[in-house]
Amino acid sequence: EAQAMGLRFGKADALLAAIPAIARRSGLGALLAEGSRRAAAQVGEEARRWAMHVKGMELPGYEPRSLKTMALGLAVSPRGACHNRSGAYEADFSGQVDRLRADPGRGALVAASEDFAAVLDSLIVCKFLRRCFSDFYAEAADLLSKVTGWPYSDVELRRVGERINTLKKLFNVRAGWQPHDDWLPPRLLSEPLPTGVAQGVSLTAAELREMIEGYYKARGWDENGFIPDEKCRELGIGLDENMKTLDSLG
Repeated sequence: EAQAMGLRFGKADALLAAIPAIARRSGLGALLAEGSRRAAAQVGEEARRWAMHVKGMELPGYEPRSLKTMALGLAVSPRGACHNRSGAYEADFSGQVDRLRADPGRGALVAASEDFAAVLDSLIVCKFLRRCFSDFYAEAADLLSKVTGWPYSDVELRRVGERINTLKKLFNVRAGWQPHDDWLPPRLLSEPLPTGVAQGVSLTAAELREMIEGYYKARGWDENGFIPDEKCRELGIGLDENMKTLDSLG
């Protein structure tokens, strides 16, 4: 049925025609409406290899194999392959790092990017304005203090960002997160880029694992990505067993 519809990458007319079928769950659209993870699970084991998602969220319009910091950001994001809950790609695009090379130091960059995004969202500031600040945390703390009448510092806002992302991870752990969930689709780790200016560039499982370990270390989590109790206490997060398991909820 997919062949009959002409559903192939780059076939814009066929893709546009598929949208109503997905919305109405008619024919193949009923399967596609489930998203790539669920659709692949229904089709069969081989289809999982072609499902381009992380934690059930499909990849955005960036090529992770040639944007190594972005690749890590997509893999560890608590939301899935989301470019909005962190701006990890900015380190690659800006030339701050060699975007074609992986190293453990990308972990600290991704963590900082996630915390920055969390504070922006909490302040209800559009991310398109993120470069309007010369010293974001200091200026944001000053603005927030003036609006609320409560004193805030740049150090406190940085801590808020870290606490938000720690709570996100705790929620995922409670919902059943396991270390293998912080990973990328297998095709990205087995096929080099076939064309373009980065033709031949690849990302290996070993490189991704090394970056993930660097991220966990930067976060102060254990080697498997779980959060130690002392990190929760450091951030002022109350320790509650319900944050770690759903067993008590039946």
